[in-house]
Amino acid sequence: MRHYPLYKISQECLYRLGKGVLNTYNHTEITNLDVGKAIAKECEDLLALDEDCTPAGIREIRSRRQISDDVPDDDIHAQVVEDDNGNLFIISVCRNDDDETMFEIFSEQSISEVVVKEVITYIRKVFCWCTPVHICVWPAPESPQAQQLLSLSGTRAVDSLLGSQAPFLDVRDDLKTAISLQPFELDKHWAWYEQEYNQFLAKNPAMANIVPISDKEELSDSIEEGLCSMAFYQGQPLGMIMGEQSEELGFDGLLVSDIFIAKQFRGQGFASPMQRLYYQLHEPNFEFFFGYIDATNKPSYYNALKQGRKLLRQELYLPAQLFI
Repeated sequence: MRHYPLYKISQECLYRLGKGVLNTYNHTEITNLDVGKAIAKECEDLLALDEDCTPAGIREIRSRRQISDDVPDDDIHAQVVEDDNGNLFIISVCRNDDDETMFEIFSEQSISEVVVKEVITYIRKVFCWCTPVHICVWPAPESPQAQQLLSLSGTRAVDSLLGSQAPFLDVRDDLKTAISLQPFELDKHWAWYEQEYNQFLAKNPAMANIVPISDKEELSDSIEEGLCSMAFYQGQPLGMIMGEQSEELGFDGLLVSDIFIAKQFRGQGFASPMQRLYYQLHEPNFEFFFGYIDATNKPSYYNALKQGRKLLRQELYLPAQLFI
């Protein structure tokens, strides 16, 4: 095997890896997919793995992690790895929402337990300055490789990317009349949202990192883009839904980043019509609607499927102790 920092990757190798990442999507039901644009977007996202490795960023990483001066700067960057058969991988060090260190792997070919073991054994010599808790991989959903990795003790599915295209499922006439969407306004609606979220978290503390509260800056950005809505049912606060413009698979996409239902309306079937009305509101301006939902958040996951969204990609956490 051999390796080198991501910033030295050739366009040919980057394209091969971008194509490999696209192959981990379940995109068979997506219409009008421009494969070239989709691969270009994946290549852009792969290069972004190194965006924190500016000179100032590397100094900050060295200070925070107390990395010895004996470790070259190049070994702090994301790494391109080529195995003995010429297969390509990109491996980076990152942290999740629980502030746990991970090695994240993207590959040209389908990844398996044996392959993970080989590349992690190799890259540990480069990333000697940290110890991962998880190995993060993105096998194609429901593929034999995904099933094999999920069978490993301690492995769990995490972020699930679910998306859909128009036309969207309709809303009953009575609910169309009863539910209204209005622009979210911080001075009017923030106190309600914060109070409802804190009440939810008090009863569901384990959900703090699975469905974190959106902060005011995130809300402000969504409001500025005209993509944050407050929903009312017969004049009473029903919930909020927010999104952001985000390209996905080469489409002009709307990433739905937060959906929240008031306590008094949970479990009564309001999440579906609220989402469908939001999709219909923004349908003229976007080609693709998607969002990330933690696989353990079953209510939100299954509700997304009810809206016609499909599982496109699946992130898995493998216990690092199995491989190091």
